Amino acid sequence: MKKLILTLLMLPALSLWAFGQTTPAADEVIAKYLTAIGGKDFLATVDNLTVQMSTEMQGNPMVITLKQKAPNKYSRVMIANGMEVFKMTSDGTKIAMGGMRGGNQVLEGKDAQQALIQGSLFPELHFAEQGVKSTVEGTEKVGGKDAYKVKHTTADGAVSWTDYYDVASGLKVQSVATQKSPRGEVEQTMQYGDYKDFKGLKYPSSFSQGMGQMQMQIAVDKVKINDGVKDSDFVVK
Repeated sequence: MKKLILTLLMLPALSLWAFGQTTPAADEVIAKYLTAIGGKDFLATVDNLTVQMSTEMQGNPMVITLKQKAPNKYSRVMIANGMEVFKMTSDGTKIAMGGMRGGNQVLEGKDAQQALIQGSLFPELHFAEQGVKSTVEGTEKVGGKDAYKVKHTTADGAVSWTDYYDVASGLKVQSVATQKSPRGEVEQTMQYGDYKDFKGLKYPSSFSQGMGQMQMQIAVDKVKINDGVKDSDFVVK
């Protein structure tokens, strides 16, 4: 009888131990992701990336060009009907945003830190040096598959966002962040689909972006690695 009682008392502790064994720490999840997309050694050789994408907005075809340069410079340009309708540029410290109707806006300091981190080239590579704290908050289904839900928080605790990494493959399948807009804060969800190999780099070949009631399906047409991107591409005026 005493052995039975002791066994019953130990069951909750054993359950907690088993949970701890099956749920990895955040740094393990991130390490698996970095390995899945090419490995730290290979990623360290990537100085810049150019991604050409296409989508539609209100029935009109649109071309999106994303340029990134290590560690955190980037430019995103959207062109529809031959006209530049939106541009977002980071020089690593400030971010400029503008469109065809003008109204350019420059973000810096705390207002820019989330976009600087998330827009950097392979952001998970730099979390440790940036003081970003990551915590696994269990698993959720994304696209019908189990994914680790990992919450990231900036060093000052001012900003946080959540990434989801597929349990089996380690690949990042979804990101959820709160963005500021003229109408207040809006939750933005980005899903990453159908990863393909581009000269050693595993990169999504499709994105699904949702902000509020707006949904956008984006196809990746070309991915170029170390192909002529210059610092002059990232000047913030």
